Amino acid sequence: NHLMLKSWEILEKSEINRKREREGKNKANMIWFWGQGKKPKMEEFKAKYNLKGAIISAVDLIKGIGKLAGMDVIEVKGATGLWDTNYDGKAMACIKALDDHDFVYVHVEATDEAGHLGDINLKILSIENLDKMAGKILQEIKNKGIEAKIAILPDHATPIKVKTHTTDLVPFAIYSTKSKDEKDKDEVEKFDEFACRNGRYGKGVENFMEILLED
Repeated sequence: NHLMLKSWEILEKSEINRKREREGKNKANMIWFWGQGKKPKMEEFKAKYNLKGAIISAVDLIKGIGKLAGMDVIEVKGATGLWDTNYDGKAMACIKALDDHDFVYVHVEATDEAGHLGDINLKILSIENLDKMAGKILQEIKNKGIEAKIAILPDHATPIKVKTHTTDLVPFAIYSTKSKDEKDKDEVEKFDEFACRNGRYGKGVENFMEILLED
């Protein structure tokens, strides 16, 4: 970290960066010594699941994983990766993608960012907006008569109290338009970390995708 900060002190004053600033360009004013690496090998989504997949996200990391998995990356105007993202735009992009894709992954970063800020009100707002987005997707699927499954889950916990990622168990919910049988349901009526522990899958699964894709 010391070397990184020293690099800023030197590069910030360089004539090259002063010129870039005058030209309205971003300055190259710090050297970062971490974060680089080699492209990892990843089995393509199509090869693994025999499904054509797409990904909708404003986060470069998520887009990169999608590309590595051979999924189509769909850009949505107004998608920011924050709580002011274009929720409706993401929902409609998802519906449109289902015209020629079997699987669409819609990523929302807002709740995670609110957790890092430790802002409970912002996190509640982000969850409410996510709920509305999921509802819009579900309604459009029903309106179009599309047979589909919808899963909602976080990739990790980011509690307000600690403002960082933790290893706490995360809940997931799966809905299928084809499911008409009461036996397909469990007793859980709330979607939270505690209620979902009493669901059909208990405190954890290692084969989530297989569960999602089973008939």
